[in-house]
Amino acid sequence: MTLADTISGKISKFVVSMSFDDLPDDVISFAKLLLLDLLGAALAGVNTEEGLAVKKVLTSVGSGGRASIWRSDVSTTPIHAAFANGTIAHAQELDDFNGCDHSGAVVIPAIIAIAEAEKIYDGKRFLEAMILGYEFGVRALDVFGGYRAHNNAGWHSTGTCGSIGSAVASAKMLGLNQEQTRDAVGLAGNMMAGTWSFLADGSMAKRTNAGKAAENGVLSAYLARSGFSGPSQVFEAKWGGLFNTYTSTPVYPEYFFEGLGHAFGLMRSGIKPHASCRGAHSATDSALKLRQKIKNYESIAKIRLRCSKANFRTLGNIDPKTRLAAQMSLPYCIATSFVFGSCSLDDFEEPKFSDPTLRRFLKCITIVEDEALIGETPAIVEVTLNSGEQLSDQTLIALGDPKNQMSEVQIEEKFLQLATRSLNNGLAAKLRDAVYGLDSIGSIPNILEILK
Repeated sequence: MTLADTISGKISKFVVSMSFDDLPDDVISFAKLLLLDLLGAALAGVNTEEGLAVKKVLTSVGSGGRASIWRSDVSTTPIHAAFANGTIAHAQELDDFNGCDHSGAVVIPAIIAIAEAEKIYDGKRFLEAMILGYEFGVRALDVFGGYRAHNNAGWHSTGTCGSIGSAVASAKMLGLNQEQTRDAVGLAGNMMAGTWSFLADGSMAKRTNAGKAAENGVLSAYLARSGFSGPSQVFEAKWGGLFNTYTSTPVYPEYFFEGLGHAFGLMRSGIKPHASCRGAHSATDSALKLRQKIKNYESIAKIRLRCSKANFRTLGNIDPKTRLAAQMSLPYCIATSFVFGSCSLDDFEEPKFSDPTLRRFLKCITIVEDEALIGETPAIVEVTLNSGEQLSDQTLIALGDPKNQMSEVQIEEKFLQLATRSLNNGLAAKLRDAVYGLDSIGSIPNILEILK
């Protein structure tokens, strides 16, 4: 097998050859919306516990460099900046989904760090790198059998498959040649990690899975540029290759290449309207609809949530003690939807997080496995009123799903609401305009200056 015949060799050939002129207008337009959405989520994450902890660490051990930790006075290396900003971007559980899982939080911080450090202000190259990163992040997940198969094994695909997407994007942003790009992909595959162990206690570790994937991609690309070789058969090697090491279920290597250049993985991404795990969104939409019918949540006697085995394992926590645990708790999301009429960031923060009324209401909710609901099938919300009347709802396609996408107006409203947690209104509007004009001269320097 020649190096060009390996999977990473074939990936690198496509990555190097693809140019801005190959990108359809609708893909470019949606990429800008995803960038806008990710920056909003990240700006809302700057002052979280996770964001402040990362800044504290890098201030003491990693400060001084050519890249910024967003909205801070700390400069660091592009490798550390990718880690910090990737972690921050995922800190509020509002970044995009349905790619490698959270593609934006691994790809965008990586290429922004490189753009700033290397003074690469070509918006067209930025879009090429971003779209390619999304492409191979989600295709890596497809190859491993899809989200449920890979994550059922305990891997958090944002950290694993996201490392591949970040490496591809970083290689493109740095302008690596085919051999260097292949090495970057191999090195990132050798580094990729991240598990679901955070779910046991609602720890912050989930956020670092995005940060580490972003960091892995940037580090791998810089190593490759310096002549550091990566395993050319990182996927298919019989001993130690990712296919044999990371899964015991069938893999589908052909999914890396089927429809490549025609069906763009970025278009499969969804944008979150709610500040919680995506698996909770359908039932949250159902709860909000039922709340409109019921009018007064105090007339509710009990609620039963019927969900699939997979969703029960991920979302079944009935008494979350941390913000992340609440964001991964379907009962909590349903409770806040009925009590407060929303499932927004404020609902996962104090004083609402410990609100006595919310906590009392949470006790009237039960969650059960329903064998008739398979895989990612949305949960059914069943409400019994004090009068004995029963109501139920199941939302099959939640708002924000690629098949029920948020409108551009809704996405922009979300961005402004989140971005103004760190920016004044004027800067938030300026950042929005710079993103929309990304392929115009001067936009990237404007974006970098606002994010500093």
